[in-house]
Amino acid sequence: MTSTKEPASAAIVAEASDMAEARIWIDALHDAGIEAAFIERGPGGAFGGASLFGLSYAVLVPRSRIGEARSIIAEMGGGSALVAYRTAEEERERSRRVFLTVAGSVALVAVVALILRFALG
Repeated sequence: MTSTKEPASAAIVAEASDMAEARIWIDALHDAGIEAAFIERGPGGAFGGASLFGLSYAVLVPRSRIGEARSIIAEMGGGSALVAYRTAEEERERSRRVFLTVAGSVALVAVVALILRFALG
């Protein structure tokens, strides 16, 4: 669930553990002139918003304002909830590494399975 329209070219700046905290941060960001929204993360959305363990609220801001937003949330005592910021290029590289790691693992399992099948007859 979003509290406002999702900012264009948005980036996650922080993850709140509850909706009240996310709303407080969003209000502070709006007061500073920064467009912000939140989205519910975790399995709860799949169950109609049921409150389940592991639920969090990702606070989104425009990529161009992420530095300011991080400062505002940190000043409010939310520094531990800040999410590591990665540029779009860093995200693509990270995704590529994850894909190659998973694909390599699957290929290794397939090769071992073939070797065992032929070795054991």
